[in-house]
Amino acid sequence: MKIKLSIIFLIFSLAVTNAQVSDNRNLGNQNESQKSLINENNTRPQNILASPKFKKNRVVELNVKVLSNQKAESYVAVFNLTQMGKTADETNTLLLDRFNGFAQDLQTIGIPKENIYLDMVRFLPLYEDEKGKKIFTKTHNEVPKGFEMQQNVHIKHNDSNFMGKIISAAARYEIFDLVKVDCSVSNQESIYIEMRKKAVSHLVKEIELYETELGLDLENGYKVVAENKKAVSPIDRYSWYNAISNVSLGGAPEKGKVLDMYKPKTMYYDKLKYDDYDIVDNPDILGPAIQFIYNLKIQIVIKEKDKPVKDYFWLTPDGDIIPVKMN
Repeated sequence: MKIKLSIIFLIFSLAVTNAQVSDNRNLGNQNESQKSLINENNTRPQNILASPKFKKNRVVELNVKVLSNQKAESYVAVFNLTQMGKTADETNTLLLDRFNGFAQDLQTIGIPKENIYLDMVRFLPLYEDEKGKKIFTKTHNEVPKGFEMQQNVHIKHNDSNFMGKIISAAARYEIFDLVKVDCSVSNQESIYIEMRKKAVSHLVKEIELYETELGLDLENGYKVVAENKKAVSPIDRYSWYNAISNVSLGGAPEKGKVLDMYKPKTMYYDKLKYDDYDIVDNPDILGPAIQFIYNLKIQIVIKEKDKPVKDYFWLTPDGDIIPVKMN
């Protein structure tokens, strides 16, 4: 009996362990697009690789894709400031007070003044909705009841760990809207040059293999090369999913009452998968990265073997042999 219980426990443990290789995304994101990937037996499809297709006109096409994961060297965080006021002067003064305090705190944590930039994006008058309350000037222009001003603060820094301090400083001045975070590297050109070298080296080895092992005459063929490249920022690789856990901002509920629960909608970094790439640089990089993609394609037209030339002659009545050129 103990042996049976041990076996049952071992099987259950293996099932739980294997299930955890998946994640809460698959439970919290059961939308139709994902359900379509699962058949009636709740298994993933196996035929995910399409069969290769032959090219026409004796053309051999070779393709190599390179992916390079690079850690960002600098970041630019953008926060939005929105301010309302009864007059334009009051609106501008209130917004600048918040910005100046924010900028001062940023300098305190190590961000220099020249790395902080204020960008005006919106200034709008606000008018009364009720006709009876509308007021017009002598020039027949409606008098606004107030104004709305929006400006974006651009903050450049070189350490991703600064974001927590920046957000805390922003919150002290009622700045809660983080618009985006851009990141960049300084050596983008050299990254592409290195990727191109690796792609060419890969194709040369592939051509040599086909010639040696398959007997294809690719060396003497007519060749055409095309390339393409792209950089994917981390901000473009975040996806949404619905969290499984519930949270509450309230304290302990009163007896007999149930607090309203909030199910957060969260995000995760979903990097480009490595399945479609022949070469991957820095595959084990930790955290979001700038992903550089380089694609090199070559088409080789295999020459036809020389056909034997047929010569035509005309034998005249006099016995002379005259060559005849045939079109």
